[in-house]
Amino acid sequence: MNELLPGSSRFGSPNEMITEIDHLIHFILDKEWMAREWQRLEAGEDFIKIHPLVVVAFKAHQQIKEFISKNSFGMTEEIFELVELARKINNLKTCSVVGLDKRLKNLTSMDFTLYRTARYEIQIAGMLLERRHRVNFIEESDKKTPDILVSNLDENCEIECKHKDPNVDQLDYIRSIYNSTQTARKQFSKRYPGIIAIEIDKVHFKDFDIEIERLKDEILRAMRNSSSISVILVTSKVFMEDEEDYIYRHLVKGFFSPKPRYSVPEWLSKNLINVK
Repeated sequence: MNELLPGSSRFGSPNEMITEIDHLIHFILDKEWMAREWQRLEAGEDFIKIHPLVVVAFKAHQQIKEFISKNSFGMTEEIFELVELARKINNLKTCSVVGLDKRLKNLTSMDFTLYRTARYEIQIAGMLLERRHRVNFIEESDKKTPDILVSNLDENCEIECKHKDPNVDQLDYIRSIYNSTQTARKQFSKRYPGIIAIEIDKVHFKDFDIEIERLKDEILRAMRNSSSISVILVTSKVFMEDEEDYIYRHLVKGFFSPKPRYSVPEWLSKNLINVK
C-alpha cells in the first residue's frame, strides 16, 4: 500500500467503517431527528430541502446496501464524508472534549449555516486530536471568542474557523474572506498565537491552486493589518484514487504573518500545518 500524503486519511475495512457510522447515528446524534429527516427523503422530498448530513447518510446507506447485495465493496465520496466525520466525532466524544455537545447540536440544526460551521470546527478539532494535541471548544460568552483552544505541554494557540461558500459572486466572495479575517482577529484574546482557518469548497487540486492565487493578496493584506493574526490557513477537502484504493485528503495552504504578536510554536506548525 502506498505511503499517505500529508493531510490524508485511509480507512479500514467495511465493517470498521459501518461501526463508526452506526455509533455516530445511534448513540451520539439525535435519533428522532435523523428518523424524521430520513422519512422525508424516503417519501420523495427534494434533497435540497433535507438536512445535508442526512442526505449524505442516506446516500452512503444506499451505496453500502448495494455493495453488500453484490458481495463486494467500493468507495464513494458520500461514504468517505460520513465515515471521516463519524470518526472525528467519536474520538472527540471518547476524549470528553469540552464544548462538543454544543457543536453536535449545531450539527443537526436546520439552519444549514450553523451545520456547516459546526462540521468545520469538528473537522479542525478532530485533526488536532489525531495529532495528539489537547483540544477544547471555547464556549461563547457575551464577548465573541475563537472556536478552539489547542494545547501542547504549557503552550496554547487559539483557532477561529470560517466556512465560506464559493457559489457567490467572485468579488463578493474574496471581499468576504478579508472581512472574515478582520472579524476573527477581534475575537482573539491576544494572549496566544491566533490562527484563522478558512474552508473553501474545492474538491480538485487544480481548483484549489487557482482559488489560493485569487485569495492570496487579500490574505496577505489581512495579516499586515493585524498582528493578532499569526497564521491564516485555507483548507479544502479532496477525494482522490491511487493505485490501490481511495484516500481522502484535506489540503492546507498556510500563510504565516511576517510580524505576528506571537509566533505559532514548532509543535503545531510542523505537525498540523502542511504548507503546500
